[in-house]
Amino acid sequence: IKACADKLKREMELYGFPPKFPEDVAVEKEKEVNEFVIKDKSKGKKSKAAAKAGGAKFQWQIMESLGLKDNEIKDFANTDHWLKYFPPLAISDLKNMGLKADWRRSFITTDENPFYDSFVRWQFNHLKAANRIKFGKRYTIFSPKDD
Repeated sequence: IKACADKLKREMELYGFPPKFPEDVAVEKEKEVNEFVIKDKSKGKKSKAAAKAGGAKFQWQIMESLGLKDNEIKDFANTDHWLKYFPPLAISDLKNMGLKADWRRSFITTDENPFYDSFVRWQFNHLKAANRIKFGKRYTIFSPKDD
């Protein structure tokens, strides 16, 4: 969430609002996706990865592909907005698939819910002390760097 929010902030700083992305970057990405031809299965390009990548290079374009308008996308530069926007959509999708759950017991493990967040922090510290996990170089919700 934080990485995507930061990426949106950078894109708005570099390209304005709504952003005007360079044309050559978008055209090159389209060519890359359409150029792969599998001759030998073991030597072919990663067609699954290319299909999942889509044509969007920028976070803004990814958000547009979800059907969001420019004024809505701007709000996602704030990490708290992600926590309010997507969970109800996920719950709705899960209910539509037939999942039965006690939704009163759902939690967000960030500073938005300090009690549950403290439990998750304790658990991660406990696992780290036991050498069960290591701190990596990518953003996570639990990050002493952003604390």
